[in-house]
Amino acid sequence: MERKYLRPNKMRPTPLKEDFWKQIHARHRPTGGLTTSAEDAHRRDAQIANHVAIEVERTMRNNNKELENALLKEIAPTAVNILGNQYEKLISLSFDSDEVLRAEEEKRRKMREAIVNAALKKRRYP
Repeated sequence: MERKYLRPNKMRPTPLKEDFWKQIHARHRPTGGLTTSAEDAHRRDAQIANHVAIEVERTMRNNNKELENALLKEIAPTAVNILGNQYEKLISLSFDSDEVLRAEEEKRRKMREAIVNAALKKRRYP
């Protein structure tokens, strides 16, 4: 697949980067020097927190369908498990460990015999 033919899917929203809040924070940071007082700093921090909260709410509103689907994927299996439906139609599997060991030993015995026979044939015809 060539990279030049790849296009983003317009049906899916692009996910936010992990540091999306830094861009919001940088937009509202004063360009001046040091803060003049603790009250100003507190007011700016509250304003930034408010902007971040608004941005998160907007993002959640825009991606509501995807969030609901993700939640249903998490909730649906637990709802089924509560009813115990997952145990009703299981196929029983029997496992005979002795038979597996016997088959493995037989396979290795045949392999050893083949190696010994090959070595004996080599000796007979130098």
